[in-house]
Amino acid sequence: MKNCELSIPGETRIALGVDEANRLHRYATSQAEMAAMAGRNAVLAVLRLGKLLKDLKAATIHGEWGQLFKKETEDKLKPWFQFGQQMANKYMRCYQEAVARLGEDERPALDMGLDGEAVEALPELVEKATGNAVTPRQMMLNLQVVKDGSKSAAHAARLAQHETILRNRGTGRAAVPVNPEQAMIAAVAAVQPEEELREQKRQVAVKDAHHLVILMDEFIKENLHKYLPGPDRDYLLLCLKNVGQIIKEGK
Repeated sequence: MKNCELSIPGETRIALGVDEANRLHRYATSQAEMAAMAGRNAVLAVLRLGKLLKDLKAATIHGEWGQLFKKETEDKLKPWFQFGQQMANKYMRCYQEAVARLGEDERPALDMGLDGEAVEALPELVEKATGNAVTPRQMMLNLQVVKDGSKSAAHAARLAQHETILRNRGTGRAAVPVNPEQAMIAAVAAVQPEEELREQKRQVAVKDAHHLVILMDEFIKENLHKYLPGPDRDYLLLCLKNVGQIIKEGK
């Protein structure tokens, strides 16, 4: 799609710019809050996964555990993990190291919470056990499950933001600003369970779709389309038609 400049008077452009700045501020704030919540949920999911794997490993007979990581098997109905054994070891170590940071009277409560029982103190126990980690990567670093190496967290965030810009380049839309929390989550996507990433993307998709509908509704109610010059109106209609086709086809 070709970029085009809208013929908007200076006073109107300023008013629209202020409104857009306020919208972006609200959006950035809500995204930061959602990312922080997603990060904490991912930390809890990793601890639950680590405990589950530890329990499963203890329940398997000698030699059976390694077979659960091999999808190439004659028995197509046999269950197998969709992640490697090395990743499984990291998950289990996260759980074991986290439990070791708690007192003997706190460990049963943590286990009950990780097993799905209602434990009011679970958030505080998780924070204490993981060193207030807000992402799986930070938790693994705090618990010394992985080493930071030569890359600092800030450097990892910059890399993640750069990768986001590259992904958005040439796709017909501006690059989305990445706050540090989102950047950290993107930088450690490899250590997050696939279902957690899907749920995070689902939440973003629902929120963004809702926001787009609100913007379009305000655009029509304010009759802003009447102020668009002919070429700009045609361009907007073409964009909406293309977007509608893409969504309809599920691309």
